[in-house]
Amino acid sequence: MTGAPDDPELIAAGNPATPPQQLADIATRRHDLHAFILANPSTYPRLRQWIAEVNPGSAQTQITAPSAFGLPPHAGAPHRSGPAAPPVAPRRTGLGWIFAGCGCVTLVAVIVIAAVAITGLATSVAAGGGSGGTGPTASTFEDQLAVIRTESAEYERLAAQLDGNPVAPLVTQPARFQRLQADVGALEASTALETVRAAQARLLAERAAQYRSDLQGRITAAEGRRANASGTDEEQLVDSAGNGFIDIQWNADSKCSASKNPERTTAGCVTNTPEQLIVHVLPREHRLGGGEAARLTTLHELAHLYQSIDAATTAGGEDGPAMKLKNAGLFQGSSEVMSDCYALSYLGLQSLTVGDATLGYGYVCTDAERQAIRDWAKEIHAPMPG
Repeated sequence: MTGAPDDPELIAAGNPATPPQQLADIATRRHDLHAFILANPSTYPRLRQWIAEVNPGSAQTQITAPSAFGLPPHAGAPHRSGPAAPPVAPRRTGLGWIFAGCGCVTLVAVIVIAAVAITGLATSVAAGGGSGGTGPTASTFEDQLAVIRTESAEYERLAAQLDGNPVAPLVTQPARFQRLQADVGALEASTALETVRAAQARLLAERAAQYRSDLQGRITAAEGRRANASGTDEEQLVDSAGNGFIDIQWNADSKCSASKNPERTTAGCVTNTPEQLIVHVLPREHRLGGGEAARLTTLHELAHLYQSIDAATTAGGEDGPAMKLKNAGLFQGSSEVMSDCYALSYLGLQSLTVGDATLGYGYVCTDAERQAIRDWAKEIHAPMPG
């Protein structure tokens, strides 16, 4: 269907900040968006004339009417003969062009997406399964805001259950929740038509409900993992680290990439997505070095998950706590060496050789680096004895 909410050309077609030549390019490819381009105040006269020649029906298409979104591409009128391409966009100068490029992108995107939503959604979302509306006007803007507030409050209540958990930023994804709240604020401040605002609020309510549902599902899954089902030291380490939000699987031989060095064996790796936080270690019958080697490997992989928090808790290109330590020259600037140091510091070991196996990446960290690891663990709420 034309006009999906994540259609970038749809957004650009209705955005006054879109450069004129880009509008012309879109008009050439997307006759289904001609109505949006005509509604854009930045569309230049000669482009309007060209659209009228090649797609006369587009001027009569109401971009907020349900029928406009039930039509196939190039609908509205037969594609008649006319100029092969729109005229080149004129150069724009002066303050008017500057103002068109700032301060309005968010609002226009809201309005255009909302126009799509009017016909794309037949029911509204409400806490507990939806309001049961039968059309785009089944609920008001304020009704949808109430849904958003309810879902957001429940999301925050659920997220609070992870306070102090080192993987909380990976599980709760606060950045996307903050973007949702910013979009809600922008919509509340907009002056669009009530029907448009209600439709866009319905989309935001769906997002809020999805984020809450995602988090609830992760919490439910974690509750089922909190018992040390295997009775092993490595599972106990994982359970105490993430309170069930990290899983452990003994399948590194099949899930992890093989070492490029034929004399080395990959002992572990991690899966690192909000939906799956998994430490993979070798099956117990295949591991070398016994239980202590398994603990070293498990702690090494947990440290990789903790380092991933850097990306989840920093913005604007800033370095997170782990990256700052590596950039300062600690751990030879290596994430792998830093993970080794976390495991050594946790277990109080001075060597990476355990029995007949040598693990890790060959560097045993110094006392200063171990203290840096302890400080880092405290900062991100990662477990560290002593």
